[in-house]
Amino acid sequence: MANTIQLKRRVSGVAGAPASLKSGELAHNEVDDTLYVGKGDDGSGNATSIVSVAGSGGFLALVGNQTVGGAKTFSLVPKSGQDASGGTELVRKSQVDSLLSAKAPLTSPSFTGSPTAPTAVTGTNSTQIATTAFVNQAIVGFGAGDMARTTYDTDNDGKVDAAEVADAAPWAGITGKPTSFAPSSHSHAMGQITGLQSALNGKSALTSPAFTGTPTAPTASTGTNTTQIATTGFVAAAIGALIDAAPGAMNTLNELAAALGDDPSFATTVTNALAGKLAAASNLSDLPNKATSRSNLGLGSMALQNSGSVAITGGSITGIALDGGTF
Repeated sequence: MANTIQLKRRVSGVAGAPASLKSGELAHNEVDDTLYVGKGDDGSGNATSIVSVAGSGGFLALVGNQTVGGAKTFSLVPKSGQDASGGTELVRKSQVDSLLSAKAPLTSPSFTGSPTAPTAVTGTNSTQIATTAFVNQAIVGFGAGDMARTTYDTDNDGKVDAAEVADAAPWAGITGKPTSFAPSSHSHAMGQITGLQSALNGKSALTSPAFTGTPTAPTASTGTNTTQIATTGFVAAAIGALIDAAPGAMNTLNELAAALGDDPSFATTVTNALAGKLAAASNLSDLPNKATSRSNLGLGSMALQNSGSVAITGGSITGIALDGGTF
């Protein structure tokens, strides 16, 4: 793992450079996301000036893909003020406005002059634009017609002969019919009613019925305690409520007893075992022999030093973070 060096930084407040830096010292301001460096030396190690060396969008790559966010203002008009003509040249807004002004909108365009369109095939019935040629073709297709009175209304009564004698009359077209028909009294023997006896033979008695096959009944709601028939679903729900989603290995009394080690004094056994453990609230202050404990953990004399004044003699340190503080 590489060593980590943390530079001086500012996470909140105002943007801009720090008031002072050492010569060559780096500082990162997260407010404006800019990296600053101290430049020059006044003879005492202090920088004579502070300059920005990098930041968000601090450079554009000359090659490869790169995403540039936010609005960007060019000091010079692209192509030195000329209109773009090449496929990779930037287009000015005035050039785009000029091109769009000569185009019709897609919604409700208002054409002038003599606009044209392809002529649809005769008989087309869609939303395709109809040209004058298409309309003229449709009119020619009507012909002169042959609805002569002497042919279709031979009795000269103003009605087409074929309609005077209809093949069938719709019920709604019949007038004078009664609104209801009174049934006549009559009776039938059971044998005269097809399938009645067989249908009755397939029914059970109300008193002590003996069902066969797989009879079903409505499942009562959980907790019902009446003479209502209990379905397998009701029984399964009652057992499920008793087990209450216990795991398969602990959903019987025997399995619960085995999980407790078949110990009828399980609570006492656990209490006695916990009595020999360290108290979490004591934060290891209840260790009977702290020196032996540090030795068992592999902690040397460094564990006894104050974090504000640690003395290191000999050895090596890897993965250390050097914090330059804030500005």
